[in-house]
Amino acid sequence: MKTARQRQLHMLPSMPKVEGYEFKSLYLPCANVSGDFYDFIHVSDHEIGIAMGDVSGHGVEAGIIMGMAKKALQIYARGLSSPKEALALTNADLGKDLDGQTFVSAAYGILDTNQHIFRFARAGNSPPFLVNPLRTPQIQEIKPNGMVIGVDKGGKTFGVVTKEESIQLCQGDLLFQYTDGLAEAPDREKKEFGEERIKDLLLKNYNRPVAELIDIMEESVQSHIGASEQEDDITMIAFHVS
Repeated sequence: MKTARQRQLHMLPSMPKVEGYEFKSLYLPCANVSGDFYDFIHVSDHEIGIAMGDVSGHGVEAGIIMGMAKKALQIYARGLSSPKEALALTNADLGKDLDGQTFVSAAYGILDTNQHIFRFARAGNSPPFLVNPLRTPQIQEIKPNGMVIGVDKGGKTFGVVTKEESIQLCQGDLLFQYTDGLAEAPDREKKEFGEERIKDLLLKNYNRPVAELIDIMEESVQSHIGASEQEDDITMIAFHVS
């Protein structure tokens, strides 16, 4: 188990280096082997795929499925400029190997660094937040319709239900993505950390370097959990447009 954990951590991707953008991530498994994943995928010379996923359950089984889901999405996403299509192909392939009781919630966006557009599709993962005081409202959920990977093995319903959204980015934008282990993290009384606390922290700290923002979010959720055990994997990704 220790070796498996080390291998998972070794496979975590490095942060993209793009002029005008700042990236940061955090990966906090609750057990030796995690069912969460994230990835940065080279789609083209000016397109970066940003993937995040969460396998139902924990431990070894979730870790195995996580590796399958991450690699399938990597393969289908290369050279493909539609996040919805990449998720649909992943669902059609991976769904056949799932047992009907294990599912993968995922989110996949493509950042076009030439046109500064973020195209995004969601397969059940927590919707990301877009934060900028110059926008109205200052914080927005990016919440296109979608369904988790593995429910629709044939893929016909998945392609109809899942939608894609495009956001024209502007200076000062902060985009924050996370798995549900963050919002649902309970304290000793089983009170969840909650989306409202996440939004409050984002609004108060959006103008900080993203590394500091992620550190603040981690410190806050760890303080909330306290002496209790972390019950679910927690993953976060943020990028800022300068």
